[in-house]
Amino acid sequence: MRHVFCGAGCWYILILKILHSIHRRYLMMIYKNDYIKLLLIGIFLLLAGCARMGQSVEEPQVTLVDMQMLELKPLEAIFQISLRVMNPNDFALDLKGVSCKLRIDGKHFATGIGDKQQEIPAFGTGIVPVTIYASTLKMFSSGLAFIQGMDQPQEALQPMSYELAGKIRLGGGISWSVPFESKGELSLAGQQSEAS
Repeated sequence: MRHVFCGAGCWYILILKILHSIHRRYLMMIYKNDYIKLLLIGIFLLLAGCARMGQSVEEPQVTLVDMQMLELKPLEAIFQISLRVMNPNDFALDLKGVSCKLRIDGKHFATGIGDKQQEIPAFGTGIVPVTIYASTLKMFSSGLAFIQGMDQPQEALQPMSYELAGKIRLGGGISWSVPFESKGELSLAGQQSEAS
């Protein structure tokens, strides 16, 4: 009867083969299990998002540069506003959407949302279109005067103060929101002078 003795090198090779077999088994299990794959993807996105959120994000500057009426219905007026988003950060902002509320002469005028995805470059700007909706039943004083004023001669138009507040939805692993505020004067003649 022969006895085979295995030295240290033999045991080392045997352990490596066992670990390799276990490794392949786990890889096959991960490959076949959708839940584990989704879990690993989620962990990766979480780590990527945490890395991005670890950066200090300076609040973007948002100004209202244009406003046009798209449609006027008996109970609703639809406008499209153009927002200039200025990115003061040293990295690009991955913009996923915008939500905002517009006040004219201190009174609520319209609420809007936009889902255009675009990248605002580092230390750069971008024009973001947003559709806003105003209820004609709630258009008192400034709101009603705004719509009526669009049909007046340009020399008779008076600028109106506005307040724009909302949130910019950013991507980058995990989505988060950056608030913004902007105040100024809105000219019905199609010109707008920024106050802040």
